[in-house]
Amino acid sequence: MADPPNAPNPRKRPSPPGSTPTSTQPDRKRARIISSRTIITQTNLPELKTGQLNVAAFVKSRKFEIAALQRSMATAKTALKQRAFQSVPRDMRRRTASHNSKRVPKKLRDRAEKEMKEDNTPTHTFRKRKKSGHDRLRAETAEKLKTMAKKREVVEGLIHAVEGKGGELVKPPRAHSKWRKRQKGKVWLPTHVWHAKRAHMEIRWRFSVPESPNDKCFRSTQRAVEKRGGVAWDTSYWSHILVRGEGVLVRMVLEAVFPGAGGDAKVRMGKRSKECWAYERGGYPDKPIGPVTVIWSPAEEEGKGRRVLVRVHPSAFYKVWEELLCAMRAQNPTEGLQKVFIDDMRFELGSIQISGPNATDALLSMLTPTNPDGEIEKNWIKLRGLTNPAALPPQVAFGFEIADPRLRFPPRLEKSKLSPEQQQAELFTMQSTWPITPRPFNLLDTEKRVVAVKLQASEKRIQKRKTDATPGTFPAAIANDPKIPIILVSSQLAGNNSGAPNKIPGAWTVILPWKWMQPVWYALMHTTEQIRFGGIKELQHMAFDHGLPWFPADFPGTDAGKTWEDELAAKRKETWDKKPPQKRLNYDAVKISGKKGEIGDWSRCDWAYLVPAAAGSSTHKMDVDIPTTSSLLAPIDTMATVSTAPQSEPTAPPQKSWWQIPSALATIALKTYPSLPASLDSVTEVLDKGIFTVKITFLHRGAPTACSRIYRLPHADTTWKSLAANIKAKKGDNVVEAGKEGYPQCPSEEDLVGFVTTGNYSLTTGQSVALGGIVWGAWFEDERSKERLCVVRGVGETVGRLARWEVV
Repeated sequence: MADPPNAPNPRKRPSPPGSTPTSTQPDRKRARIISSRTIITQTNLPELKTGQLNVAAFVKSRKFEIAALQRSMATAKTALKQRAFQSVPRDMRRRTASHNSKRVPKKLRDRAEKEMKEDNTPTHTFRKRKKSGHDRLRAETAEKLKTMAKKREVVEGLIHAVEGKGGELVKPPRAHSKWRKRQKGKVWLPTHVWHAKRAHMEIRWRFSVPESPNDKCFRSTQRAVEKRGGVAWDTSYWSHILVRGEGVLVRMVLEAVFPGAGGDAKVRMGKRSKECWAYERGGYPDKPIGPVTVIWSPAEEEGKGRRVLVRVHPSAFYKVWEELLCAMRAQNPTEGLQKVFIDDMRFELGSIQISGPNATDALLSMLTPTNPDGEIEKNWIKLRGLTNPAALPPQVAFGFEIADPRLRFPPRLEKSKLSPEQQQAELFTMQSTWPITPRPFNLLDTEKRVVAVKLQASEKRIQKRKTDATPGTFPAAIANDPKIPIILVSSQLAGNNSGAPNKIPGAWTVILPWKWMQPVWYALMHTTEQIRFGGIKELQHMAFDHGLPWFPADFPGTDAGKTWEDELAAKRKETWDKKPPQKRLNYDAVKISGKKGEIGDWSRCDWAYLVPAAAGSSTHKMDVDIPTTSSLLAPIDTMATVSTAPQSEPTAPPQKSWWQIPSALATIALKTYPSLPASLDSVTEVLDKGIFTVKITFLHRGAPTACSRIYRLPHADTTWKSLAANIKAKKGDNVVEAGKEGYPQCPSEEDLVGFVTTGNYSLTTGQSVALGGIVWGAWFEDERSKERLCVVRGVGETVGRLARWEVV
């Protein structure tokens, strides 16, 4: 016979006395606690029924009460008791692991084992269980340690690194077996594990780079750069190329790709770095590739030639590598007479960029010179208290060797022996005279760089030395301590050498071996100088906040800029497609100046629509090339990928790994290029087809966004000039609000002159600004060029906003 529907489940714990079926969980818990603390007693005394004491009944009654007291004490003790695994914080708990005492902290393991024994918790252990991932890792590590133990201790005199012929792309470093599967198709930075816990990671330029910290930090980053503290970026994803050989030939190779890279005497002496642009060979000035930093190592002994380090953005690396390879082959007619070499240093060198008032002091506390009596080292220490590297001579460069930062961890800046007045006077003398004469950079010496990496001690050995040291002191130096070579370069925060130096905060760029990036970064993050870290978004926003274009987002004329714009356009379309039709804007139904539909492609800055000649009429694949560099007017040109090779049987393209040059650049042919022109013969033609970068500031209201359209003031409609006059006179009551009656209509399609590449709120100026490009020929075709007023309209909007532009 089946139980009635409301019958209690016999397998469930009975409800405590006093509870009702409709009582809530807190009521039931309270009733259970009260029941556990209640002692059962007898109300009548059977031993005194006849008026006489019955000893047997009295003893029996006391026995019952004592047992009830003990039972109540035990019940009250276990009423609120938690198991050992329940005492662990929620973020440390492991699901379905309450049966395993090894899954709790060590201080709770004895208690957990006791509870498991009392409760008969079923446990299962294999006598010979299958090895897990951690066990395999431990076994692999043990084998490696055995192999290393058989080798002799590495000393400086036993290492002899041989430099090759160059010209070959290097493979990324072999990943640790624990994370090898996670690095398929991308490369982790040396500080990836540190960043992955604190920032959003994105795959860009075949690297896993920090996009932005997990916290909201745009305002705090701006304060750290401008007022107090500092911000550091791991820029190891930037590529490095080493050019070495005879001085004259090296200079010719560099000048073929980087015009002006070796023209300054101080740059060739190694005192200054050179920030310039890379161009296709023979394509100056209308075929730019991207900004680069050229660092000449001071001259060495006779016969050793010169060494030049080229620092280039990863989005432009393959194009620069191809052009340098062609230039190198042009200087080496035959392989037996090779006199110029280029080496891929992408995974040999890493870099850190740091900016802020406390950036210099943070580096001083962390970068401990191994030779404190050297001339460069003494002058480096005198920079204590420097709040802005831009106050030094522009783009200074010098290098020295530092000790392992783990030996002096946590880094602390020692108390200065000079008074504040003496320290400031010494700093002013350094800024005005700059007496540093750099030595040859040991970082570019393969043998010394390899020695510094091979002598890197394990963390266990470092901790053992710190334990054996006298309390309150640092470990004493030994003969086998590594000497880490570094290069320090001062630059602007934007990194493209544009803008007024006195208005832009400076930054230090520290270049060091790839394997030493993690210890140096960890020490930098533990200084007392309030150093924060930033990602790609913060670096881009800091450049925008000071009115500077950021590569590659604000340079759509380069291949890197077009790729960046294509990725953003794909993301915008994907986001738009995910929305239901009633929740997304129909760009085809927007009415602008009496016409229906958005102008061009709404998801991008459609330069091909603005300049019809850039679209081309050929049936081949066309790539619009619209160079736009700071203070450079570059023509708009078309590049058609047309094959001129004779017809033959198709051959399979060579298989290239993901870190090598893409298939479109796989075949590098030696071509003959004309020499760079000394001057522009057809300036008018170049200007008519060129664009220039501008900074746009709204006069009244508005929030500019990317891909906004830029118009010139129309001839027929004079209401825009009246509106500008009212705003200029600060007649707020007379200014017509946008969209209201009497507000001027947005200019027509014929007045379109450019697009906004980046738009946001500037924390420095306290208003909305934008960066964009304007076509020279479309703007300066008539007398309206005298006015620097324009109209900016957001994508999908029908109302334009009055703004003023200025050349960046």
